[in-house]
Amino acid sequence: MQPFKQTNDAIAERARTHLEQVVRIDSSSDETSDAIPSTPGQVELSEELERFFTELGAEVERDAYANMIATLPARGASPDAPPIALMIHLDTARGTHAIDGLNLQPAWDGARVPYPANPGLEVTTANYPALERYLGHDVVYGPGDAPFGLDDKLGLTHMMTLAWLLATNPEVPHPRLLLIARPDEEIGRSEALIGLAELLSERGVTMGYTLDGLDPLEINIENFNAAQAAIRFPRRSEAPPAEGLEVRFEIKGVNTHGATAKAEGHRPATRLAAELLIELEREGISDEVQLTWFASDPERDCDAQLQAWVRDREALTDLEQALERVVGPHAPRGASWSAPLERCVLRSKPREREVAAEEALRFIYRFLNSEPGFTLAAEDSEGYQGYSQPYRLVPDGDHLRLDVRLRDFARDQLAERQEHVRAQVGDDLEVTITQQYENMGPRLADRPELIQWPQEAAAALGLTAPIQPIRGGTGVDPFLDKGVALANLGTGYFAPESEKEFTTLQTMADHARWLGYLVQRIANP
Repeated sequence: MQPFKQTNDAIAERARTHLEQVVRIDSSSDETSDAIPSTPGQVELSEELERFFTELGAEVERDAYANMIATLPARGASPDAPPIALMIHLDTARGTHAIDGLNLQPAWDGARVPYPANPGLEVTTANYPALERYLGHDVVYGPGDAPFGLDDKLGLTHMMTLAWLLATNPEVPHPRLLLIARPDEEIGRSEALIGLAELLSERGVTMGYTLDGLDPLEINIENFNAAQAAIRFPRRSEAPPAEGLEVRFEIKGVNTHGATAKAEGHRPATRLAAELLIELEREGISDEVQLTWFASDPERDCDAQLQAWVRDREALTDLEQALERVVGPHAPRGASWSAPLERCVLRSKPREREVAAEEALRFIYRFLNSEPGFTLAAEDSEGYQGYSQPYRLVPDGDHLRLDVRLRDFARDQLAERQEHVRAQVGDDLEVTITQQYENMGPRLADRPELIQWPQEAAAALGLTAPIQPIRGGTGVDPFLDKGVALANLGTGYFAPESEKEFTTLQTMADHARWLGYLVQRIANP
């Protein structure tokens, strides 16, 4: 392999500049929008990338859907070197906030990362042992109050830094490269990809990689099969038993991606509120305190707004203590609740309670404590285990709708999860199940080179590239349908789609060099 003339420190600083350039742009997608792309920020980011890659000498194309292709002609490659697509997604998850700059913790010793907007977070190697891989690194992180978009702007950063390395090292060989940015991956929209997939096929592109993985240098050729269940609880109201206090409060859950839910101690407000309901009964105070309303936060599914009726201020203290018992143990990882004692009003005629909210919370508790023979909660699932996660409860006309993510690597097991939901719901409630995406593994089984090449590139750097499953998806079905095989590569960061997310300068340098060695390896297959 031809080494790059830049030092690791120089590559890392350039990568940091690229990351700061793209996290300033709010490109979160919006599942409620019918537009393609769903948000104008994705168009803005696509335009920014067009300027960036054009300045580096690439031939750049953009379409009406904000798809961008920056093509680098083959250079010093074998005649039989295949053209390669490298792809990222423009959008970030709902609730991601754009930021003007990044924080740096040099030579991290494993002590608490000092998130400036959330000093209560306890991100340490003691709480998260897997983070020992980053000891001694220079940690790059956000304010700590919301994710800033490492999924997938870190993958984009690696692609930008690769292009910069190739432009400044003209002696380095590579095959024809198509560097691609696509919209709306986070919300599962594929309309913009059909034409893009056809175009790649017409141009002879049969393989490549998405840069959308989590762990450093990981290689992914399998992902979940995915579906979503929507259970509707008819809304109806009942008057509270007597005059009392009306309390409004919020539960903030532990926000993580489903992929890392167990390692990061995920807890959604749906589960915490269900456990709170049962805790009130267990303590014998359900006649003194009743939950009267629940709705998931429109920006962060793991949070929720609640309302309760309490008989008097003594019962209000009981509610506060119950919240401490249920939510308190998860506070070091980001869970919290607003103080009911500070947010109550005395009403001679308290508002009616929404019975459907209590019914849905009881269903969640019963569902998560059923024993179907497979893992249910995402926070109990890891590796090749799937999950069935009741993650969001929202008003939907004259119903409350409970959304349940269903994930499994095996198709037949996903079907069993769907039947389990139907069995738990019974005949009294309406349930709709929507198929979302498929495991790409069977269709990549005959492309061993997609594993071999990045492993050899890592070895040339003295590093190891492990093969791991994606506990999620990358939205590549339209490409597989057109014969374009796309495996996935890790990008190297902690806590995807969480306010705790971080990467490191050393990781960014390693990944840029890894991609540089990868394209060199493919240049001479």
